[in-house]
Parts: sequence; C-alpha cells; structure tokens
Amino acid sequence: MKSFFLALRFLTILPWGGSLTPKDEEIVSAGKYFPLVGLIIGLFLWAFYCGAAWIFPETVSVGLLLLFWVVLTGALHLDGLADCLDGLYGGADAEERLRIMKDVHTGTMGTAGLVLFLGLKYFLLWELLTASFPAYGILLVPVVARWTPVLLGFLFDYARPEGGLGAALVRGTGKKELVWATLLAWVPLWVIGGFWGLGLGAAVALWALLCGWFFKKKINGVTGDVLGAVIETGEGVALLYLVGVSSHG
Repeated sequence: MKSFFLALRFLTILPWGGSLTPKDEEIVSAGKYFPLVGLIIGLFLWAFYCGAAWIFPETVSVGLLLLFWVVLTGALHLDGLADCLDGLYGGADAEERLRIMKDVHTGTMGTAGLVLFLGLKYFLLWELLTASFPAYGILLVPVVARWTPVLLGFLFDYARPEGGLGAALVRGTGKKELVWATLLAWVPLWVIGGFWGLGLGAAVALWALLCGWFFKKKINGVTGDVLGAVIETGEGVALLYLVGVSSHG
C-alpha cells in the first residue's frame, strides 16, 4: 500500500501518505499503480462533472471540469508538455533541447502550446459530454494515459546521463512493473468500456509508442518532462478517440 500512496501523492495534489523524498526502488514500485491512480482521478472527474452539470449550464460545467482536472493533478503534466515544446522548438540538437527543457521558465512555444491544447481539450470534453455517449467514458481517459509512463520506461532509455526527474522510473521499470500496470489499466478498459475501451487503449498505446520513437530521435530517449507530456497528450488522444466513437454511434 505504501507504493500506491506514493503514486497517489506524486500524480495528484492529494496529501495521503507517501514520502517527499522516496528512494529509487519506491518510485519504481509506485509506477505499477499509476493506472489505478488514474482510475481514482477519473472517478473524481466524473463525480465533479455530474455535480457541476446539475447546477450550471453545460458550457460552464465543462469549463469547471477542465479547471478541476488541472488543479487535481497539480498541472504536473502540463509543465512537462510546455518544457518539451520549448525544447523541440528552440533546440538545434539533443544537448541543447535537453538544456532548454530543464529551464524553469516557460517560453513562447510552451505558453502557446498550453493555451491551444487546453482549448482543444475543452472542446473535446464539451463534444463528448453533450453527446449520447455515456459520461462515465471520462473515467478511462486518466487510466490509460497514466499507463504510458510505465510502457515508455520499459521500452526506452533515459535521455539525461546525469539523471533527473523520472530517471528512477525509466531505468528501474521491468517486466513485473509493466505487467502489473498493464493489468491495472486494461482490465478497467475492458470491464467499463468493452470493445471501445480496448480501442481506446490501443489508440493511446500507439500514440505513446510514436512519441517514444520521436523523442529517441530528438533527445536520445525520454525524460520526466517527456513522460508528463505523453500523459497529457495521451489524454487528448483518448478524448479524440471517444469523440470519434460517439459521433459514429
């Protein structure tokens, strides 16, 4: 249970258990629970939306849902996305991209990318939640997105020789962690979503693999920022998939 609470504390603002300075092996062990934490996030999102939609108009309730989503996760993955966009835009080679990504300041490309991405996420949520598709579909979006760091950690090398945020997870993830994380992600996908749930998992898995391959070319591997960016964009891909499914009956 210690590993689960560490995962919960790392991926959300919920202060339940977990050390502020965990050991590397504790981080690796926590990784297998990332999809389970994603399910908890999804439950919070679904409950929040149902309450907001009961009180406010649809456009407002969706906006509040997006705000709650960002706050609940501490904007952790948005920060990774912004850093990756800045690094890819401003760096001429792998070393320079990594240096820019490590900068604590957000540049023009990172800022513009976050605004555009959050705008897209709002419209995707609005399309999904106003369609006939069941609202509980949003339960699975955080689940499958938080499976991707374990997948990428197992398949790809860590890009920074000196280490950094995410190094322990990437370097320590083995078959056991991948199997557990896959079970905790794909069982809910099947139980809750059936065939469209499995399709959702396949779409996000393909996106994660493409991202892993892309960053291997650009920075020789993955970093904590990359893992966060893949989680965030993976949620976007998941929402795109669900909107596509809902629009075709």
